[in-house]
Formats: sequence, C-alpha cells, structure tokens
Amino acid sequence: MFKQIQFKRPPVIPIIILIALFCISLLELYSLMGSEFTQRCVQQLFNVIFASCVFFIVSVIPLKFWKKYAYTIYIANIILLIVTALFGKTVMGAKRWISIGFLTIQPSEIVRISLIIALAKYFSNITLFDIRYTRYLIGSIILLLVPVALVATQPDLGTAMLLIFVYVSMLFVVGVQMWKLALLPISAIIMTPFIWNSLHDYQKNRVLTFLNPETDPNGIGYHIIQSKIAIGSGGVFGLGLSNGKQCQLDFLPEKCTDFIFSAIAEELGLVGCLIVITLYMLLLLYNYRVAFNTKDRFLKYLAFGINAIIFFYVFINISMVCGLVPVVGVPLPFLSYGGTALSCLMFGEGIIIAIDNTRRD
Repeated sequence: MFKQIQFKRPPVIPIIILIALFCISLLELYSLMGSEFTQRCVQQLFNVIFASCVFFIVSVIPLKFWKKYAYTIYIANIILLIVTALFGKTVMGAKRWISIGFLTIQPSEIVRISLIIALAKYFSNITLFDIRYTRYLIGSIILLLVPVALVATQPDLGTAMLLIFVYVSMLFVVGVQMWKLALLPISAIIMTPFIWNSLHDYQKNRVLTFLNPETDPNGIGYHIIQSKIAIGSGGVFGLGLSNGKQCQLDFLPEKCTDFIFSAIAEELGLVGCLIVITLYMLLLLYNYRVAFNTKDRFLKYLAFGINAIIFFYVFINISMVCGLVPVVGVPLPFLSYGGTALSCLMFGEGIIIAIDNTRRD
C-alpha cells in the first residue's frame, strides 16, 4: 500500500495559515517568558517541528490506509486510554498522561482523531437509505460511548463533551433525520440531574462560577476574572509584547496553554484577536470546501469530522476565556503550548491535505 506514496506540493493557502498561527504562538510564548528563550520556548519550537513532520508524513499516506485500519487504530487508542486509567501520570488531580521514555503523551487528545476515522468508516458502510433507521446508529453510539466513558473518568469533561459535539455534527452530515437530532437536547435536559450528581465537586464549582464568578474571586472564580481583565485591558491595539500587566505579573493563570487567547488580547489587542480569528475562519472554510467537494463518502465524513474538531476547539476555548461557557481544559488549536494536541491537529490537517490532493487529481 505504501508503494503508492506520492510526494505532491501541498496547497498554499492552508500552509500559509498554519505558518502564521505558529509564528503568533512562538512570538507570544517568547513574550510571556519575559522575552527570553526559556526551556518552554525551545520545547514548543520542537513541538512545532515534530508536528510539521507528522503533517507532511500523513499528507502523503494513501487514504485507503485509514479506511482499512480505522477500527484497528480506534481499538489501539482505547487500549491506551485503559493503560492511562491504570498506570497514567496524575497531574493536578487528573490522570491523563502516559510517560514513554522521554515522551509524555495524552491519549485523550489522540482519541479525537481515531474516533473520527472509525465513525467515518462506520457511516460510509451504511447506505443513505438505512441511515434513516435508528437501529443502524447503535454501532456508532457504542463507538462514541466507550471513549467518552474512559475520558470522563480521568476526569476530562471538556474532551468528553467535545467528542459528543463532534459526533452530533457528523450525524447532521451523514443525513440523520432532523427530528432525531432534536431528541438529543431533550435527552440532555432529562439527564441533567443525573449528570450533575456524577460531576466532581470542582466541576460543579466551575459551572456555578460561570454563572457568577464574583462569588469566589480569589478561588474558583479567579481564572475567569483575571482572563476578562486581561482581555479588556488590551484595548484596540494592545499593550505591546512583554507589556501585558496580567501576563507579565503572573495574574493570568495558564497563560501559555488554555488562556493564551487572553494573553494575545492583552498584548496585541482587538486587532491581534481579529487576525487570529480570521486565520481560523480561513482554515475552516478551506477544510469545509475540501469536504464539500469530495465525492467519496468516507473521505467526506472524515474531512467534516476533522474540521468539526478544529471548530469546536476554537469555539469552546475562546468562549471559555471570555466567560461565555464554563472553564474546561480545551487548548486553542495551533497556538497553545503543548505537543500532543498540536501533533494530533496537524495529523488531522495532513489528512485533509491528502484528501484535497486526491480530489484535485
């Protein structure tokens, strides 16, 4: 199968967008570290180089490989989640990481891509007529619930919710009847008391803090209050790199990871935020165009699913730091510090590039 690998020039537009996002990420991280090349800056540069290699390799792998081994990849990731639950590394009360030699990976990030590949194969094997019947959705629900249950026990509620959102968006694409989709929010409302009772205390506090952050400004509400202050103090053009008060004086928590958009808003202002959002919109539109113009159903569902992951990443993170949704552990794609999430996103984008190359051929 790999004898069919062909090296083709990737499309220019997504490459330019990704390079621009990487430059903003590295520049902002350099600023947040006090304009010094600290270990974190060097590590993120390594993460970008490694993720770019993953992107290039995936973009030239024959697409039928992913369909042939879709369930194998899915099962391997489920095994990784089980290993994480048994032997994973606990950080800040969450067991989400596995250390393999000098590498530390987060299987809950990888499962997002493996689930999309498995669902794309499952739905592509069902005729458009059969998708009308609920019994044909049972297999896809099982594919969803297994990783959701394992991720939720870590606990990682943000990733579990993201998997559900992506699954629902794929149901819309594959042609599930609208009245069945309407049952999902109704079911969620009915299940709300049971879901609430199953949450950890800190997760309940996050929801209550979202409703009124000022109830505990020095405790659970500290993150979102400081984030809003950082965003508001940036103004139109920002305070300038290395001049952000919230960032440089360490009032803003998780400024390099989940709250990096708040740091960008403070130092680069509204203009910087609009540039970032515009880059995301252009990338999402490109991905959507690739999915929409692809005739093969497996590749269409695969592209839509990957694009949905990026969209929900961006939407949830920016909404979170602005106080529009409760705080959850969702990084900002291609900007937040971290290696596993970045590599997985570049993995997905590499598949979309491969789909586009195949479509153009």
